Parts: sequence; C-alpha cells; structure tokens
Amino acid sequence: MTARAVVLAVPAFIAAGLLAPLDPDLASLCRLVRYASTATVALGYRRNQIRHPLAGSGFVVPRVEPDVRIMAASWVTSKWPGRAPAGLVLLRAFIGGMRSPDWLERDDAELAGVARTDLARLLGIDGEPTLTRVHRWPSANAQHEVGHLDRLAAIEARLAAWPGLFVTGSGFRGTGIPDCVEDGRTTAGKLADRCARQAR
Repeated sequence: MTARAVVLAVPAFIAAGLLAPLDPDLASLCRLVRYASTATVALGYRRNQIRHPLAGSGFVVPRVEPDVRIMAASWVTSKWPGRAPAGLVLLRAFIGGMRSPDWLERDDAELAGVARTDLARLLGIDGEPTLTRVHRWPSANAQHEVGHLDRLAAIEARLAAWPGLFVTGSGFRGTGIPDCVEDGRTTAGKLADRCARQAR
C-alpha cells in the first residue's frame, strides 16, 4: 500500500513493534513508555443506601493509606447525569495500577469484594449493590513518568526523519480523554496540512 501519510494511533508499545523494521531507535524510544494494567469495578446502589453526599466526581487514594486497597473511585452518576435510573447511583472503583499490578491476577469475585468493602467503609454504604461489573484493562494506562517530556522530544526528533509519519495516543502527549482528543485533532491538522502541500 502506498500512502501520503500514516498515523499510528496505537499504544506506544504497539507503535514500537510497527516501527522496529523502519527505525529501531525510534522503536526503542516508544518501548520505554511504561504502561499499567487496571481493573474497574462498577457498582450500582440505591441512593438511600449511601450516606455520603457524593458531591464532586470522586477521589484518589494516596499511597499513605495502606488500609485502602482501591486506587481511586469515581461517582459516575455525579459526573454524568443519566448514567443510572432515577433513585440509583453508579460508582466505579479502580484497582491495580503500578502500585499493585498483582491484583489483576485475582478473580472477579475478589476484585468486586475489595471494591465493595472499601467503598462501603469510605462512603457509608449499607447493603449489597444492585449491579456489579468487573472490567480488566491490561497494559492500558500509559505512565508519563519523570523524563517523559525528554523522551517525547527524542521521539519527535526521530519522526522528523520520516515526513508523513505521525504518532498519537495516550502514550505520547496526554493520558486523559480530553488530552487524547486534542492530540488527535492536532495530529489530524498536521496531516491535513502535509497533504494539502503535496496537492499543490
């Protein structure tokens, strides 16, 4: 296949595999971006089961809290109205990550139990959830560690040798959805500019 431009909108480790035959140095830089695996546990409750006001959008658990096993929680129905029927609340707990990667080796029942126990204690929840769903996200969360900006600059320098080749996605310029959308749009703009110049 012949193309005027190629965009690799994939995790950095996938980009590394695709780029290795073309540019081993660029592939090595992409491979240095580390990823964490997490599990999310979605729990549905009746609103009157939860004593906490659920104002805001959730919380992150600091490392100094050894008795809390979840990494964070979001109050989905506080963030996005309409995500549950009237009178019900949808919560989401995050487990694993770089701190506790071994948690993903546990079965769904144990992960759900950890989420229920921690949230019940922290939010004042009585009774069992009306809904429980466990989702696993292996190697899904890019870690922008100290030195990432330098690594990104080195990646950009290598890409300059390959006009028309672009990378985008959470492994490069932002891990959140808004960041990825913005980077995707910026990358699409660069690609469109290149194609327009070639068409002249």
